[in-house]
Amino acid sequence: MLLVWKISIWWIVLFFLTFIPIESIYLSSVLYKFTHGPYVPVIMSAVLMVVMIVWHYVHAKRYKYELKHTLSPNKAKEMLENHDLKRIPGVGLFYTELVQGIPPIFPHLIEKIPTIHSVLIFVSIKHLHVPHVDASERFLFRQVEPKEYKVFRCVARYGYRDSLDEEADGFVIALVECLQYYIRDVNLYSADEVQNISYPISRDQSLSREKPSGRHAIHAEEMITPIQSFSELTTMSNAASNRLPQFQASKMNIEELAKIEEEQKFIQREAEKGAVYILGESEVVARPQSSLLKKIVVNYIYSFLRKNFMQGEKMLSIPHGKLLKVGISYEI
Repeated sequence: MLLVWKISIWWIVLFFLTFIPIESIYLSSVLYKFTHGPYVPVIMSAVLMVVMIVWHYVHAKRYKYELKHTLSPNKAKEMLENHDLKRIPGVGLFYTELVQGIPPIFPHLIEKIPTIHSVLIFVSIKHLHVPHVDASERFLFRQVEPKEYKVFRCVARYGYRDSLDEEADGFVIALVECLQYYIRDVNLYSADEVQNISYPISRDQSLSREKPSGRHAIHAEEMITPIQSFSELTTMSNAASNRLPQFQASKMNIEELAKIEEEQKFIQREAEKGAVYILGESEVVARPQSSLLKKIVVNYIYSFLRKNFMQGEKMLSIPHGKLLKVGISYEI
């Protein structure tokens, strides 16, 4: 994903020259009659600023903690190959903020409940600095080794004007469909071959290259290279799609193609058996040796904000009967 924002420096200068005097006049008037009532908006602004600072600080600390304690590939392989680990039918969607790696809450779940679904997908939802993300470019996949255990990583990308309140079943259908395309593509092409294949850009990509409108000087360019997402073959034109079977026949034998088709059917069968949504409920606490200020910020202020904000399952429209929450505590 490559984002390029093209805007003249003079538009930025004009923005500051316009709003800084206005804000300065407003602030000076409030401070001039501070004791006669204008202290109320100042206090409200200060409270909101403290809330934003506390939330960002603790949230960043929690993310760094999870990133530092991600499961290593060898540890993940050892855990998946454990004979005590049982597989149950269906698809498990494990939501995490980490784009790479397996979060530390996963081994905690396996320790308490040594059972995972036949198809396990770690889903990360990311918002990009573009208004909309085309449905064909929504999902990016990676497969966790060993491949026979059907564990995947998925990044679901949304623009800042895209809505997250779609039905959970519709989300699963779209995700599974793109996952099947990914399985096909990643088995058809090696990394070297994918780099040498040129694909026609989709209509949305061609429109996003250059879209001058009058005196507007802001452009957003979004490109996804094949090496970044094998599933981007779904955006090929009809002519390129017609040439795909010829390429398959020349590169692979019938047995390999049958193996790919069987793996796709397996994913579809497990999806039809149902999906379970797994959310991590991580409680963040300050370390015992932390300062008093940090303990107040983390243990009280942030804890109060987290308990009173909208929960993740409501934002994602997850059915209550298909939801599994896993609790864990982090010391930062």
